[in-house]
Amino acid sequence: MKLKTILIGCGAIAEQLHLPVLAGHPYIDLVAIIDLNLQRAIYFARNYGVPKVCKDVSEVDISRIDAAVIATPPFHHASCAISLMKKGIHCLVEKPMAISYQDALKMVEVAEENQVVLSVVFFRRLYPSFRLLKALIDSKRFGRVRGFHIQGGGFYNWAAASLGNMKKELAGGGVLIDFGSHMIDLMFGLFDGPVEILSYKDNALGGIESDCEIELKLYHHGNEVYGKVELARTRNIGNFIKVFCDEGILEFQVNERFTIRFSPSSGEIYDFYTQKNESFSVKLAWEKYAHDESWFSTFARQYDDWLKAIEEKKEPILSGKSGLPTVKLIADCYANSDKLDEPWVKVNESPNIWIKKKVPQIKKIFLTGATGFIGSRVAEFLCLREGLEVRALVHNPGNASRLARLDVEMVQGDLGAKTNFLELLDGCDAVIHCAIGTAWEEPKKIFEVTVEGTRRLAKAALRAGVQRFIHVSTMSVYGDDLHLTGLLTEAHPVKPAKGSVYGESKAKAERVVKYYLKQGLPVVIFRPARVFGPFSNIFITRPLQAIKEGGFEWLASPDVPCDMVYIDNVVEAFLCALFADEDRVRGEVFNIGDEDFTSWREFYAFFAERLGLSLPEKVSEKVAGVEQTGFVRRLVNGFIQIFTSPEFKAFGRRVLETDPIGALPRKIFADVPAVEKAVRKLIKADDSLPVYEPEDSPKPNLSVLMGSGGSVLSIEKLRRVLGYKPLVDREEALERTLAWVKYAKIV
Repeated sequence: MKLKTILIGCGAIAEQLHLPVLAGHPYIDLVAIIDLNLQRAIYFARNYGVPKVCKDVSEVDISRIDAAVIATPPFHHASCAISLMKKGIHCLVEKPMAISYQDALKMVEVAEENQVVLSVVFFRRLYPSFRLLKALIDSKRFGRVRGFHIQGGGFYNWAAASLGNMKKELAGGGVLIDFGSHMIDLMFGLFDGPVEILSYKDNALGGIESDCEIELKLYHHGNEVYGKVELARTRNIGNFIKVFCDEGILEFQVNERFTIRFSPSSGEIYDFYTQKNESFSVKLAWEKYAHDESWFSTFARQYDDWLKAIEEKKEPILSGKSGLPTVKLIADCYANSDKLDEPWVKVNESPNIWIKKKVPQIKKIFLTGATGFIGSRVAEFLCLREGLEVRALVHNPGNASRLARLDVEMVQGDLGAKTNFLELLDGCDAVIHCAIGTAWEEPKKIFEVTVEGTRRLAKAALRAGVQRFIHVSTMSVYGDDLHLTGLLTEAHPVKPAKGSVYGESKAKAERVVKYYLKQGLPVVIFRPARVFGPFSNIFITRPLQAIKEGGFEWLASPDVPCDMVYIDNVVEAFLCALFADEDRVRGEVFNIGDEDFTSWREFYAFFAERLGLSLPEKVSEKVAGVEQTGFVRRLVNGFIQIFTSPEFKAFGRRVLETDPIGALPRKIFADVPAVEKAVRKLIKADDSLPVYEPEDSPKPNLSVLMGSGGSVLSIEKLRRVLGYKPLVDREEALERTLAWVKYAKIV
């Protein structure tokens, strides 16, 4: 008999895992989907053949329901489950089961009182690999446990449908209560306890933490065991549990379902080929499990555990009661929190007069592009130093981890036509507009956001009567490959490189805000140089990773100035204009840079030397007359990728070997040997032309071109009009950026 089940909440986790399993499970009849976003619920109901859709559980006849899967934001888990369990409904609840320990206890009590089964979605505990790890530890196969190290997370990229995971009132916290619930549950699945928190540190700054560290002492089989847990949304950490035993290290990878790795303590043995002692490790697995099980089958194992408990009227393995220690540890951590040391977050005191005197009427800022590199730092300045209110526009909730650390009001939306900017601007005194279109392979969408989105925002800002509109443009409006002597001033013609979607769209956006300036909008335009610093993907993360992987090339001479400006100096200039007298800045255009003549080679050499990397000498052969970011260049690169791909080469070999299709090219090859040699080399079909690749040769996963014509922006006007002084000098800027690169494990 099938269990009549409802799904409450259809966010990303429901879309990716719960719905496919629920709809296909032989012992579950999914009869309703419930979500406040009715359109989303209707879409999934149609795709999975679910008969009923509604906004609230009250619209469902509970007397005809056996069970419920609760996949709503965490704040809703306890109240929803308790209400349903009191009516005799079995519940499977997403993690965290509750955002307070008291609520979690109440859930377990209600389940017991009403004789229903309460399970929590801790499916990783049922992986064959994790069960093997626990069996090896408990059997002392490699000796006693001496310690452990847990890492979980990375740069957050969950395809969240809403801000549910980014708001404290909805999520209960950040990475600790989110992914940390899984990792801490696994820890309690391995060790007996009890546990003592030695220290807990996170980086919440009025919002929710993106990164945290826990030092712990616990007991296993009566022995003291010390360990560390690191969780992250803005660092490249691993996803593993390492258990240090007498005889070596057992390692479980979070997404490896079938095997674990054992590295012996005395693990070096002689390799006759290298003539060196080399370390080694071995993979361990249960013999009985196939290793080709689908993720859906793995995820469904927790459903089988839940259904079996319902049928046999017993406690499931993933019971609510088994999840209580995890909820308690998280609650205790939050109650005793210290701050992580992140020196790059420090905001220097301003030397600029306009910020010191301020404009008392400007108290609340509407910020676009708030989750981006520049926008997030603007938000930090506004909140941490200036104490201003910020209403931040968030397009992609999955990018909001850094922003969510702050005490800001986040609103989900974009620069599209459906966003009601007049409503969003209500109560805001000023706008800082950092947003741009980021659909890089779709120019039409970029122009829609960067140009038309700016038009809609500026029009609404004019109607709302904001006192200042800071528009962030770019030096690219001057052109990307200028070869000028001296400094480039604001008087230089706006002439973006033809085919540069970024430069052309930004130039048009400038024309839009200048139009609304004439209508009365108090606009100030900034044209930043190349902005670098912590979290810079374009000028720090990708280039350094490419240097390490061998995928970095110079675009033109590396010995001309790169004109980099540190992020804090850019934000400081924005705030100077924000607080300056209106008659000084209204309608003005300002360059912003560091007026630093450091070359491209010198800039990246600083990081390469400190990170033990080697800079390349190769200068890229640019396609003649083609803008590197233009359509033609992307088209050429696309064909190159296709023709040199393993799939295309395999296809080419098959064509040559298949009759009658291969007959004509074989005839051409016979008549023109040079063509045969070239084609066979391309598709690796000529055994007489082996391709030699050394074992240690780098195989880059990304390609980065870096360089320019060498022009440097003048900031004489910024100094003259606003008395601007840079906030951070070049040496400190580089050191802060390097500290972040190391901490975030960028390379």
